[in-house]
Order: sequence, then C-alpha cells, then structure tokens
Amino acid sequence: MDRMDKKKLATVAASQRGFTLLEAAIALVILMVIGLGIASLFTYSISANSRADDRELAMAIAQKRMEWLRTIPFTTQTRSVAYSYPDGGLAATATAGVTETVTNAGRSYTINTTIQDLNTVPAGNPDAGAPTLKRIQISVTPAVATTAFETVTVYTQRSTQVTGSY
Repeated sequence: MDRMDKKKLATVAASQRGFTLLEAAIALVILMVIGLGIASLFTYSISANSRADDRELAMAIAQKRMEWLRTIPFTTQTRSVAYSYPDGGLAATATAGVTETVTNAGRSYTINTTIQDLNTVPAGNPDAGAPTLKRIQISVTPAVATTAFETVTVYTQRSTQVTGSY
C-alpha cells in the first residue's frame, strides 16, 4: 500500500464516527417509550377481548332463554302461570322482574326477566282483565361487568290466541 492510499484510509476512518453514549441513551429512551405504549395496547386488547367473550356468552344465554319463552303457548292456561325457568309460565312479573344467577363456561351471569302486560281484555267482555299482549325483556349481565355497556338486553312481544277484537 502506498502512502496516498494510507492517507485516504486515514481520512475516511476519521470521517466515519460511531454513536456517542448520549445519542445511544436518547435512542434507548425513545424506544422504551414506544415499547411501553405498545405494551399498554396489548393489555387493553386482552381486557377488551375478555369483555367481548362475556358479552357473547351473555347473548347466548339471553337467546336461549328467549327461545324457551317463545315456545310457551300464550293461551288462557299459561298466561297466568308464574314465571320460573325452566317450567314456568307467562304471568306478569314484578316491576323489577325475576333475577337469577347462572354459570356458563365457568363464568357467572345475572339474568333479569321482566314480563309486562301491555293490553288486556276490556271490561264487560268474557275474560275481562286477562292479558292479550305481553312484553318480555331479558337482561343478562356478566358478574364481572364494570359498565352498563356489558349488559345484553333482548325484547319481544307475545300476543294471545284468544279470539275477539281487543
């Protein structure tokens, strides 16, 4: 290697410098802040997925309960039978409804069933005062719910097969 090449190598080596300790520390702090932000997103997504699972199971419970209520014929025999799952009827419940606790997939849920008479047979007609239209509401809340948004509520209306113009 001649003298000119050595001089060029010395010039190139002098112009190529690495990171200083301060630059490396600043880069590490920036990476740490970004990493902490990503880690908090992961914890948030884990809890959101858990709440979504709870809502999905709550919806399944509400649908099953509503399907059961829809299979009960709304007749003169069942319209006054007290509600109780799985062998009750369609009688109106108290204003607050009937509350039960069930476990599904290892998770606990509170079910509130409210049956309300919306229309009755008018006075002076046979069967006066008997219900002809009912509103059924089922609300299912996971036991670990922290907000009202985690409650699933399903509604339906049932009308009787009683003949007449009511």
